[in-house]
Amino acid sequence: MWNKSIDQTINSVTCPGCGLSCDDLSITFAGDQLRSLVNGCEIARSFYETALDHSDPTPLLNGSPVTLDQALAACTTHLEQSNSSLFSGLATDVNGMRGILELADLCGATLDHMNGDAMFRNLRVLQDNGWFTTTFSEARNRADLVVLIGRQWLDRFPRLVERVLNPQDALFVQSKQRKIVILGPWTEESLPEDLASLNPQLIPLEMDAVADAIALVRGVIAGKPVDPNRIGKQTGELLISLANQLQQANYSVISWSAAEFDLPHAELSILGLVELVKALNEKRRSAALPLAGTLADITSNQVTTWQLGYPLRTRLQRGYPEHDPILNRWQGLISRGEVDLLVWISALSSQALPPDCEIPTIVLAHPGMRFKSLPTVYIPVGIPGVDHHGHWYRSDGVCPLPLNKLRRSKLPSVADLTNLLSRQLQTASGVSARDLQC
Repeated sequence: MWNKSIDQTINSVTCPGCGLSCDDLSITFAGDQLRSLVNGCEIARSFYETALDHSDPTPLLNGSPVTLDQALAACTTHLEQSNSSLFSGLATDVNGMRGILELADLCGATLDHMNGDAMFRNLRVLQDNGWFTTTFSEARNRADLVVLIGRQWLDRFPRLVERVLNPQDALFVQSKQRKIVILGPWTEESLPEDLASLNPQLIPLEMDAVADAIALVRGVIAGKPVDPNRIGKQTGELLISLANQLQQANYSVISWSAAEFDLPHAELSILGLVELVKALNEKRRSAALPLAGTLADITSNQVTTWQLGYPLRTRLQRGYPEHDPILNRWQGLISRGEVDLLVWISALSSQALPPDCEIPTIVLAHPGMRFKSLPTVYIPVGIPGVDHHGHWYRSDGVCPLPLNKLRRSKLPSVADLTNLLSRQLQTASGVSARDLQC
């Protein structure tokens, strides 16, 4: 019997607040009030407080409250009438994404995640060039030199220092023996206490200078003559020192968050990092650790890839998958007027709003979402890891982690809703589930 009158504690909770997916949280709550959160960061606290504060399951049709059946009927009508629908947002768990793919197949929709730009800065390098990556556990236990690119990785993944860079226990390398080098817009004064305690070496750089910096390091490792004055003598000398450290390290890890590379031709900067790892592996052990996974971008892409054989930015309009990372970008499809219906799924964050656009919009989203412009249909959905059980992939993509159910809720999951819509469309069109590509 679910009891809301007393404090309840759930241990070993996996947090879907960021791509680290920390699975050591202990949460105590009563009713819809968070009492305590052990091992969680501020992102986790905000995630659970916002989730527990909202549980209203009432759908809206053109801004007016309706029943779930009425909202689903309106969704079915719009999906039937659409000739070119776009499914985006895609912040959900594994089962939710599987349901989305079946529905998208029925509708001939195009799929792209709201974080598609950042995600494809990495994926296009992987597609065209390949890469050698590691896992959080491997980096934690074996890396004796970690090079961190940029600054936002600490904001986006707050427990990276505690969980990977400076854990209490590591199997093969003591945390005190691990060298940390940071390339990015940092100063000694801007380092937070837990990061400063690791005594990292700073190489101050703006993000648009990373490509040149890595090219210099690669040149040194390749034994080529380099000009350290090209990006400033002091910085150049620091980079030459970094190249020597990388050549001496037994296991180096190079890590970045692609979301921070918001600049023209960002893929070339990431390609330089990937090629550096490849060069180091000729004589030493080295690996890349791209940081991602926020709002389930890794999860949605994993499911899409195993279901379709292609990653996101794939169109199903012709009855088979057509992948194009440029033409199927969700922002471009809307701005060019190439879609007539937007289906926005955002079960994890109340802040991940759909874009303002002229086309009809169906939103299956967090119950705490507040809109600037009301969508055509809004159905509040259950939050994975709060309202229902589920699975989710963390940043390194090695395995799905279980998400707990923390409360009893009337909010339907994304999987429940998309499966209902698929059955209604199949009934209306006479299409059998076995005829689907997904």
